Amino acid sequence: MDWPGSALLLVSSSSRTGPVEGFLSLARELRRKGVDARFGGDTVRPGEDLGEHLAHAGVPWETGLRLSRKVRPADLLHDARLLSRWVREGRFDLLHAGFAHDHHLCLWAAARARRADVRVVRAAQRREDLEPGALRQRVWALRRSDGIVVHVEAYRQKLLALGLPPERVAAIPAGVDASWFTPGNAPRLRREWGVPEDAPLAGIVARMKPERGQRVLLRAFAGALTTCPEAWLVLVGRGEDEAALRALAGQLSGRIVFAGYLRGPGLVDAYRALDVAVWLREGNDGGCRGVLEAMACGKPIIAGNDGASGELVRDGRDGLVVGPGDERAIASALAALLRDRERARAMGDSARGRAELFTPARAADSTLRFWRALRELPPRSAGGAGAG
Repeated sequence: MDWPGSALLLVSSSSRTGPVEGFLSLARELRRKGVDARFGGDTVRPGEDLGEHLAHAGVPWETGLRLSRKVRPADLLHDARLLSRWVREGRFDLLHAGFAHDHHLCLWAAARARRADVRVVRAAQRREDLEPGALRQRVWALRRSDGIVVHVEAYRQKLLALGLPPERVAAIPAGVDASWFTPGNAPRLRREWGVPEDAPLAGIVARMKPERGQRVLLRAFAGALTTCPEAWLVLVGRGEDEAALRALAGQLSGRIVFAGYLRGPGLVDAYRALDVAVWLREGNDGGCRGVLEAMACGKPIIAGNDGASGELVRDGRDGLVVGPGDERAIASALAALLRDRERARAMGDSARGRAELFTPARAADSTLRFWRALRELPPRSAGGAGAG
């Protein structure tokens, strides 16, 4: 089957990380499979060299769309008219939306175009995307979609419990490039951080936001120091909670390092420098690609059991799974793996083997199969809300 000949993946963001990174990986793999996959992102706010990132990935950017989440009426009207014209003219067979803003635009465009062969898919990235919302508007939009992709089987079950048809909901884990994220050491980076080369080191790579769990991790690490006093902790990233985290760290221990934002080879080395990686709560994309990246680098994971991380990490094999807010359990897990580095290395080897299963090509194949299955179902987005 040659369908879809063309697909537009939309994320109203100007960042090159988060959902954008996952969408670019998907688009790149789809293009290798003969689908003319293109990207639509925020062209209003300045981004982090997003155009350069897209060009490197070989994914065309539809810069005619503005996709600004500032909700400016002129931008909304512009995008609604342009997208509906593109769909009506047959420029795209499928619209794959990352955020609610993009999703509503896609539904509006498909309804206006009334093409029976076009499909709208929502990538429900996070737990909050599954909540009914005020006046149940999220459920309404999901029901109008031809299909929904989540990263976690538990989230799929949650949508089925809301009454969505099982054939319209797919759980597709994220993918990781295990040829780029590989095991190794990073003694130079440890020296830059001021961490002794032989010291047990745990770390978290995540945006610094209150909901990402760094605060509970800092307190848990302080607790772990009572049984593993030679341990260190590094926080890699940036964000609005950094000042509060630095203040808290200053009260707890002098063995906590703030490493700043790293990407490219620096990010790979950050994972390699660790003995144990920590990931407690999902980010904007919900796929927890950071978990897979650390696993691909051969690191055991202390993973929160909420969201994708709890399904990617096999408890006791690839790491330890804990409640993301359970300070005592996190402290115990840190102490257990930082004190027994042979056990940690064995778990890291297992984690590497598991990560190798989650390739970007596998994620693209699963997505393409799901898209094609949706084509065989009655359309919902093109005016057929009661069908299927």
